[in-house]
Amino acid sequence: MRNFTVIALSSVILLLFLSCSPKEEMVQSQSPSKPSVSPEVINNLNAKEALALANKWKTSNPEITSFLESDKLTVKFPKNKTVEIPMPKESMIVALAPYINKTHDCEIHYLSGCQGELVDVPVKLLAVQEDGTVLIDQTMNTMSNGFIELWLPRDKIISLSMESMGKKVEGNIITFKNSNTCITTFQLL
Repeated sequence: MRNFTVIALSSVILLLFLSCSPKEEMVQSQSPSKPSVSPEVINNLNAKEALALANKWKTSNPEITSFLESDKLTVKFPKNKTVEIPMPKESMIVALAPYINKTHDCEIHYLSGCQGELVDVPVKLLAVQEDGTVLIDQTMNTMSNGFIELWLPRDKIISLSMESMGKKVEGNIITFKNSNTCITTFQLL
């Protein structure tokens, strides 16, 4: 009787193990590694929402190309599908990548490709219009792509100063039609 109990108990444990393990593995192996994305997902978003989503797609959906011009965000999907999201008339986005040692030449910010040197680093920013109006006076962290995205008023020359890791830099940003959206020239010294 004792042998029968041990054999029965062992069989039950083995059956439980075999019945759970393959199903879990099957479910995990069938689940997609990344969500599929269609142009309709971004098509009805405003510029800020679309920009946030395009930033996420850099790593989660690398087959999608997105870039930022002064007047629009363009997102190119596989199979030649393209969506353009207009920027607001009163403001534009400037992607700024402060650096210490290395940078890249850039004019149009590619959310899907541009990578700055300083990732997740706090940067104290002060942005002031020519008339003295303070637009930004705060500390912001660079994103995983090494950039800080600034929403700035159009048709302005903006004085910008940045401090991070005991280093500083100052310069100007312009927000006129066809201005660069990718600023990679601010070296912290």
